[in-house]
Amino acid sequence: MQRWITRFGGAPVGLVVVGALVSRLPGFVHQLFDPDEAAIATMGMVVARGGTLYRDVADRKPPLAPFLYAASFWLTGSRDLRPLHVFAALEIAAAALICASEVRRRAGAHAAWWAAGLLVTGAVALNATDAQAANFSHLALLPACAAIVAARRGTRGGAVLGGVMLGLAVLTRQTWVIGIVPAAYAAWWHGGRRAGRAVVLVTTAALTVTSVAVTVPFSSFFRWTFTDNGSLLFDLAHSQSVGARAAQAIAVFLAGHVVLCWLVARRGWRRDELDLWLWLATGLVAVAAGFRFFGHYWLQVLPPMCLLAAPVVAAHAPTVRRLLAAGVALSTTWFWVEAWTPATHANPAPLVAEVREDTTARQRIAVWGSFPEIYWESGRDPAGALVVSDFLVGKAADVANGRGTLADATPGALGLYMASLAAHPPELFIDTSTAGIRHYHAYPVRLVPPVEQFLRANYHRVETVDRVVFYRLLPGRHPAPVRTPQGVPVPGEIRADGRTGGTTRPRVPRH
Repeated sequence: MQRWITRFGGAPVGLVVVGALVSRLPGFVHQLFDPDEAAIATMGMVVARGGTLYRDVADRKPPLAPFLYAASFWLTGSRDLRPLHVFAALEIAAAALICASEVRRRAGAHAAWWAAGLLVTGAVALNATDAQAANFSHLALLPACAAIVAARRGTRGGAVLGGVMLGLAVLTRQTWVIGIVPAAYAAWWHGGRRAGRAVVLVTTAALTVTSVAVTVPFSSFFRWTFTDNGSLLFDLAHSQSVGARAAQAIAVFLAGHVVLCWLVARRGWRRDELDLWLWLATGLVAVAAGFRFFGHYWLQVLPPMCLLAAPVVAAHAPTVRRLLAAGVALSTTWFWVEAWTPATHANPAPLVAEVREDTTARQRIAVWGSFPEIYWESGRDPAGALVVSDFLVGKAADVANGRGTLADATPGALGLYMASLAAHPPELFIDTSTAGIRHYHAYPVRLVPPVEQFLRANYHRVETVDRVVFYRLLPGRHPAPVRTPQGVPVPGEIRADGRTGGTTRPRVPRH
C-alpha cells in the first residue's frame, strides 16, 4: 500500500478505497445475502471450534474462504458476517489498485484510474445476492488480479509471485485453475519467450495448491474440490431451462456493465495483450461451468475486461469520457439502490428459535435439505459433516428431478455422512423436504434408504414448525456402524441394553 500511495498519491488511493467501501455499504447493514455465505459460515464455525475441513465438515469448495470466516469469528468473538463484508470491500479496493498499477505502466495514469473505477463499480453492478456477499468469487478476486498482473511482469520474480497468487485464487475458488493457461502464456511471452518463466509459474502454482495439505487432508480436499465435481460441471442432461438462465444472466451482466462491454469490444488487437484475451476466455468458461450461470461467476471476467477497457477510455475526448462515466454511474447506482432491499430467502428464524430452545450449544443437529442458515444462526455444528444434503441426492441449485439425480450423488458422501452421524448423533434431525424449501419437496428422506433407516431406528417425531418436521434422538440410543448390501458403513441402532436391531420406538415427550 505504501508503494501505491507513493506512486499514485494518497488522495487517488484513498478515493478508490472509499469508493469500494461506499459501493458495498448495503453489506455493512445486511448480514446474509447469499446462501453460499451461510454455507461458508457453517464451515468456518466448525473450523473455529477446532474441526477439520473435509473431515468434520465438507462442501465442494476450496478451503481459504472458510478459513477466513473462521478467523473473523475468532477475532470478533461472534458469527457476524458484516466484518467479512468490510474485508471483501477492502479486497476489491486492493484488486482495483493492482489493476491500476498495471494499466499505468502501459497506458498512463488517466487510464489507470479508469481501470480501478471500472473494477470497483463492476464488482457491485450485479443483483444483490451476487454483488454484496463475501463468498468464494469475491474473496478470490484479489489474488487473481495479482496473478494476472504479476505474470505480465516478465521476470522470474513475477513468475513466482504470479504462481503463488494463482494458487491462492484456486484455493479460494477452484475455477481459477483454468487460468493456468493464460498465466503461463503471459510469463512466457512477456518474459522474452523463455519457457523457464512459464515452468516457474506453473510449478509455484502447483506447490501453492498442494501446500494446503498442511492444514487439511489433501486427498479429501482434492476429491471434494476437483475430481468429484464432474457431474456438477459437465452433466447437461439434468439441467433445466439452460437457455433461459443463460439469457437472463447475460442480460443482467450487460445491464450493469454495458459501458465496460462496449469498451472491450472497441479494443483493437495487439499481440502483447493475447494473455488478457485468454484470461477473458477462461473467465467465460468459468461462467458457463455447470450451466448454472450464477451472477457472481461473472467476477472472473472482470479483471481482464477492465485491463482491456481502460486504455480505450483514455483515447476518447473529455466529453465522451464524461458520458461513459455517467453510464457507469447510472447502471451501478441502480444495482446499489436495489441492494438495500435484497430478495429474501426462506426464513430460518422460527426454526432457529426451536433449535435453540431444544438443544444446548454443544449438541449437534442435522438438517435434511439445503438450509445452512439454520446451522449458522443457531450456532450448532452440523452432524453428518455435510453442510447440505445435495451431495447425497445429486441435487444442484437448478435441478429438482428427484430420483433422476440420485446417480449424480457425490462419491463417498453417503459413507462420510452416515459414519459421522454414528460418531456424533444429532440431538435433532430437521427435515425441510416437507416444507419444499429450495425444491427439496422432490427429495424426501426415503430416497436415501440408509438415512431413512437411521432416522426411523433412532429418532421420534416431536413437532412441526412452518411445515418443517423435527425429530429428536431417543434416550439410550447410540447408533453404531453396520453394513449395507453395497458394503457402505452406515449406522444401525444399538439399544440401551446393548443389543442391536429392532425398530420399536417408545413415545417420548418433548423436553
